Amino acid sequence: MLNTPTVLAITATPMKEALAGYGLDFAVLARRAGLDPALVATPHARYPAARIQRLWELAATESGDPLFGFRVGSLTRPGVFHALGLGIVSSGSVLEALKRVERYSSIVSTNGRLHLQESDSEVALVLRPEDMAILPTIHSVDATVVALCRILEQCAGPSAIPAKVVFMRPRLAPAEVYRELLRCPVEFDGPHIAIVFGAAAAARPVLSGNADLAAEADRLSQRYIDELSPDPTVGRVRALLLKAIPSGELDQAGVARSLNQSPSTLQRRLRKAGTSYQDLLDATRRDLALEYLKEGRHSLADVSFLLGFSDQASFTRAFRRWTGKTPRAFLS
Repeated sequence: MLNTPTVLAITATPMKEALAGYGLDFAVLARRAGLDPALVATPHARYPAARIQRLWELAATESGDPLFGFRVGSLTRPGVFHALGLGIVSSGSVLEALKRVERYSSIVSTNGRLHLQESDSEVALVLRPEDMAILPTIHSVDATVVALCRILEQCAGPSAIPAKVVFMRPRLAPAEVYRELLRCPVEFDGPHIAIVFGAAAAARPVLSGNADLAAEADRLSQRYIDELSPDPTVGRVRALLLKAIPSGELDQAGVARSLNQSPSTLQRRLRKAGTSYQDLLDATRRDLALEYLKEGRHSLADVSFLLGFSDQASFTRAFRRWTGKTPRAFLS
């Protein structure tokens, strides 16, 4: 299914709610777009990306509102993003939440992939047109950006307000309207779509972050992505990593040889499945680390060794990156 771009059907729920406010029937428009309207309430159901974009075109036209996407985005709740929504609001910082969005965005849509760009001064969640099989409509992009901003704000409050947002399309309403809705400067006709944050603000710890919930959300997210992929490569790589991690033999080329594939073929197949070797390695190590720590049968030094880290300090840095906590803090 990942080879044909799809979108999680429940993400159309806010559109359905918004259309009702305009006196429009979601079911009628969904059928015109070739979609089964009942699937919007069916867990794990997915719509073809091309048809959901057709629905966006119909809905925006019927509403007659140039800010239709903003209205839809403002109605989006964390649960619409499946386990990723839980992961975002449970994150220990905006930066941690953005990393989850980058890693698990294919839960929401397999039409393109969000990338996180980091520098000393800022971090940006970026979507480039060349990464998308189907170019999304203006209004669907608006809704996605607003939805992410709103959910991030539920995670971190005022520190989640972006430094700026960049759209690829022209402005359709007065500039102050966009600034009021997003509470930050907005740029148009950019080379890509970007939500930009100050690096210091994004890294600031969130007191309401919950590492346990976030870790559970990560496991659910990874499991969903694995099940979504029709290519068995993802599952086979994870199985090989589970065997190889204790020995420290984590060479990607060696894993590719075990699968009778070249490293470039392995990279290509994992990319089509919405992941990468490093993502799978991190996810597998994280899951094992949480299991080992909860079992309580191993010292931190032993866990570090079992996960293939060169020393305990390296494991501690990785665990903090995964969960926002040190292993000792997680156990306390």
